[in-house]
Amino acid sequence: MIKIIQAKTRIELIQVRNIRIKIFVIEQQIPWRWEFDIHDKNAVHLIVVNSKEIIGTGRFYRDKYSGDYKLGRMAVVETYRNQGIGSKMLIKIEEIARNKKVPKIILEAQSDKLHFYVSHGYKIEGDKYLMDGIYHTKMFKKF
Repeated sequence: MIKIIQAKTRIELIQVRNIRIKIFVIEQQIPWRWEFDIHDKNAVHLIVVNSKEIIGTGRFYRDKYSGDYKLGRMAVVETYRNQGIGSKMLIKIEEIARNKKVPKIILEAQSDKLHFYVSHGYKIEGDKYLMDGIYHTKMFKKF
C-alpha cells in the first residue's frame, strides 16, 4: 500500500536524500553540488512509501529571497513510474499549500514533464531554458 507522508525524522530525511541521489545525481547525471541547496533546510519534504520501501519524494518551500512558494525535486523510482504516484504526491503538496493559504505555486518543470503539470492545471510562463544540463520551463498554478 502506498502512503505519502511528510519526512520529519533524521532517517526519513536521509531517505529523501538517497532517493534524490539515485534519481537526479545517478540517473539524470546532475552534479551532486547542484542537487542539494539552501532550500532543503526549510522545505517540507514528502516521501512516498510502498510497504517499507521509499519510492518517491518531492519538496515544497517558500523562497526566502523572492517570497515565492516553490515545488520541486519531485521524483519517483523508475519501476514505479506511470502509476499515478506523481499525481498523488502533487495533490498532497497542493493540499499543504492550500492549508498554508498559499496563493500560487511556482515550479521549474523538466521539459519532458510539461504535460504532467499541465494536466494538473499548471500554466507555462516563458520559454524553455537550460538548467543543470536539462531543459526546463517555469510553470505556476494559482489557488
